[in-house]
Amino acid sequence: MPCCNIHSLAECSDEALSLSTDSGHYPIALNKNFATEAAKPSYAPHSRILPVHIRISLQSTEDDLKASRVPAAVSVTVRGHSGASGSVAKVDRVLRLNAVDLTINAVTGVDSWDHDGKILELHWAKGFDGEKVVDIDYVIEKPIAGLYFHVPNEVVPDRALHVITDHETERARYWLPCVDVPLVRTTLEFVITHSTHHTAVANGAHISTTPNADNAAVSTTIYKLANHTCPSYLICWAVGDFVTVDDGEVDGMKLQYLCSRDNEFVTPENLLKTFGKTGAMVRWMQNKLGFKFPWEKYYQIVSPKIEGGAMENISLVTYKDVFLTNDNLSKDGWGTTVDNVNVHEMAHTYFGDLITMRHFEHVWLKESWATYMAYMWSEDHYSHEDARYEIFTEMEGYMQEATSYVRPIVCRTYNSSWDMFDSHTYPGGSFRLHMLRWVVGSDTFWAGVKNYIKKYAGTFVETEDFKRELELESGLNLTKFFDQWIYGRGHVKLKADYEFNADRKLVQITLEQTQVNKDLEIPLVFDVTIEVDVIDVDGKVHTAEVVFNDATGPKVVAFIPLGAAKPDAVEIDPRGKVLHSLEFNPGEAILEGTAKRGRDIMSRIRAYRQLIKNGGVSAMKKVAAALPDEPFYGVRCAVYTSLSNSDLQSAVDVIANSLATERDPKALRVLVNAATAKDAGIREGLLSVLSTKADLLSPRSRRFLYTNLGRQKHAEDASLLIAAWNDPASRDLHSHTYQGILAGLGLHRSEAAFEHLHSLLFGAVRRAMPEPCHVVAVDAYASAAVWLENALHRKEAAERLAHLVRADGSHRVQKAAIRALAKFGDEKKPHLRVCAAVAATAFAEQDTEKLVAFVKGLSGGGAGDAAGLKKTVEDLETKLKKVEQTLLLMEAKMESGLFAKSDK
Repeated sequence: MPCCNIHSLAECSDEALSLSTDSGHYPIALNKNFATEAAKPSYAPHSRILPVHIRISLQSTEDDLKASRVPAAVSVTVRGHSGASGSVAKVDRVLRLNAVDLTINAVTGVDSWDHDGKILELHWAKGFDGEKVVDIDYVIEKPIAGLYFHVPNEVVPDRALHVITDHETERARYWLPCVDVPLVRTTLEFVITHSTHHTAVANGAHISTTPNADNAAVSTTIYKLANHTCPSYLICWAVGDFVTVDDGEVDGMKLQYLCSRDNEFVTPENLLKTFGKTGAMVRWMQNKLGFKFPWEKYYQIVSPKIEGGAMENISLVTYKDVFLTNDNLSKDGWGTTVDNVNVHEMAHTYFGDLITMRHFEHVWLKESWATYMAYMWSEDHYSHEDARYEIFTEMEGYMQEATSYVRPIVCRTYNSSWDMFDSHTYPGGSFRLHMLRWVVGSDTFWAGVKNYIKKYAGTFVETEDFKRELELESGLNLTKFFDQWIYGRGHVKLKADYEFNADRKLVQITLEQTQVNKDLEIPLVFDVTIEVDVIDVDGKVHTAEVVFNDATGPKVVAFIPLGAAKPDAVEIDPRGKVLHSLEFNPGEAILEGTAKRGRDIMSRIRAYRQLIKNGGVSAMKKVAAALPDEPFYGVRCAVYTSLSNSDLQSAVDVIANSLATERDPKALRVLVNAATAKDAGIREGLLSVLSTKADLLSPRSRRFLYTNLGRQKHAEDASLLIAAWNDPASRDLHSHTYQGILAGLGLHRSEAAFEHLHSLLFGAVRRAMPEPCHVVAVDAYASAAVWLENALHRKEAAERLAHLVRADGSHRVQKAAIRALAKFGDEKKPHLRVCAAVAATAFAEQDTEKLVAFVKGLSGGGAGDAAGLKKTVEDLETKLKKVEQTLLLMEAKMESGLFAKSDK
């Protein structure tokens, strides 16, 4: 799982659509804002000549790693298609291997070969039936992706020397000649020559580590994946300086955790803190899915070079260093997040590793499943509220992306396979699995899943394979569900109306589906059943079911008799069975009752949000009064975020007051992040938290606190931030506190803040700045520079950033510098050619298109006058505040009776 949400660019054509449940290909117009006009349908390749085994020999001694160079050789066993012997058809005698920017020295075992810098084409005079071995001798040197060298240098002298792979989706090609798509799976053997004091790990079983007879400083380590096959994106190896911890076995499978030795926080204790639940998770998952883990070992390795977050490579899972945790980080819930990621990657053992998608249109069969298994861990191990909050926040992540574009879950048309790893696939697909579980019944669902795993273990699958197993187990025809929810677009959008007939003691709830969009072929009606709970003032729950289908149409009315009691709260879909958004404003009394006494956290959150959206004096008083008594931290977190998005001073005041009362470290992290308004009360609250609640602040909380303190732009705070930077106590695992200080300085808009950032980034002390800070420092520097009054200084700042784009040794810093230049006006224009050249050549192909498009978009941007832009922003801020205060005053007068209400 690369931990990312991809948001594609878009513009589209007006082709017609012939909807088909087995194609997954739709015209660009229907995938608007997901795929560009250049996108074409992607299909799995032919497999007439198929690699079945790869032996990989790598020379990766300390000297090789320091040079970012690995001499290599592969022996690829290929199998010709039965009946192809003697064929002269190209498909039977040519195999194309991806091999980008590799120096190919020799190829044997073929009649001829050709390498154009991207494709290594192997030729045989005639087709063959059976197996042949092709040997390729080559050199890997400073690859732009796929294989990442972590080498100490002048800027970062404390790096722990190592090299590690990270491939998803199509990055193995930058170091390994291979068919770099999921369809091709091979057995593997690694022969790794390395310095004896280094550790070498790879997929499969550890066979041996042997010092060389003529040089004990060099050893050879062998790993074999012999009983299972592996697609290229799951191949993994690493060599270098790692802290290593053994954690026993589960049913004979060895557990080991590794981390590059980059700082004093990398300890065996913190590795165990991070991954110590792995054994329990393995046992739980085996029981849940009815299938024993298939690997000889299960290693988890942490490195700052991992690009996507975490990756489920067969028997060797990789994690970005940010997932290493300790007690200080875990106090705000980060440890639970790490556990969630651990389960997610572990679930890929079944969904992705053991059972592989045939091609990328079916990626939901691995990523949606891994996301859902992480939710199931929460459901089985945490409180109902915690699990409910997790799946609700996932649903909202999908909903947020769906405001930009909607696409089918199964979709062949994309610019890059990397684009498919978005919130439609992760939480969007996960919630659809959750719905399926409710549709067929939980026991039936898991029985079908177990059958699916047993039947397809070791093979490729498409979506119809999964559907078929659920249908066989349940006896249900799931075609319409899959047509609407998997092959179709969109989700249910509900508008609800509420009425209470006091004479008849009857609640009337009208639900209407409003999502229809003919242009995007989003249906008028999704077949769903929505539960509605009405809670009366005596606490009794009255439930109704609202059924939607083609016969009912998009609008259905439910009548709920209450008896003698009055309604107090209304909850729509309180058990979270349907993926939907909701527009519902039943009035302040019901909203207040739901916020205070609703049983479902989602309903409480929505009630608070509607009160905040209503925004009146009365509504905001209800929010302020109820929020401190809200028992579940997640509801408070959601409310803090909604308050932060409000433009009302009353919302700012609630946040400021909450800074004084909030005591839960998890909620406090969200609260200080939500305290973004420039306001004296907010500043006072942040300073108070810093001085009186230090024991409750995690490093992430401090990061957000210092960032928002910088937003206050108070004259005294620049020196406070600089003093915090110089305080050794600010050093923490992953440098979160330092990053917050940098961001705060960037937002402060003062000469002192800019000068400090300049000295850190371009002075002699950059080497003293922890590496995780470099990207944040670049962004903060630009944020500060664009507000400089002196035009020459702004121009010089842009020039320095352009130099980072061109010459910095870190891809992340280069990307950050490109993004930072976007903040400038005319000052950036002389540097756009450098940005375009680097964007087009320095990164993996799957990252290039969007970065190039981003740079092209900069050529027409910029106000040209940063000082003028500054004045415009400040004028608008002042005017908005005056309008807001006037409206609030008028509303208060109306409610007090000072204004006579007109009958007209």
